[in-house]
Amino acid sequence: MNTIGLSQRIEEIELALAGMFESPKAPTVSAYQEGTTTYLTLSWVVETGRDTTLDARCIATIKLVDAQIDRYAALETSKRRIVQDRLKDLVRRHVDASRAKAASADSCSIELEVEDTVFDVPNEPYNAL
Repeated sequence: MNTIGLSQRIEEIELALAGMFESPKAPTVSAYQEGTTTYLTLSWVVETGRDTTLDARCIATIKLVDAQIDRYAALETSKRRIVQDRLKDLVRRHVDASRAKAASADSCSIELEVEDTVFDVPNEPYNAL
């Protein structure tokens, strides 16, 4: 797939992640590439005050390798949505687990590597996983 097509697919994942968590301010999602790895960084505000420099933010960094993005890009739309839902579930589980640990209720910065199985979508039926 061409670079423009891959960029569109990465943006598609970014948009899916952007609406995951409630935030009093607009969440941000960014992507950058280092070598054969793409990092998606989702940031959202969990607590805000008059001085926005003191906003409490959570950050989730998702690490995807080129082969995973290529697999995602090759999927048809309905299958890409399944992968998006899996990525959102994965991020939510990790954030919830991080915040559930003792003395870390206010800490919600995570970094995770995505396993290849997230991109395994059977032909029919889609809900078999």
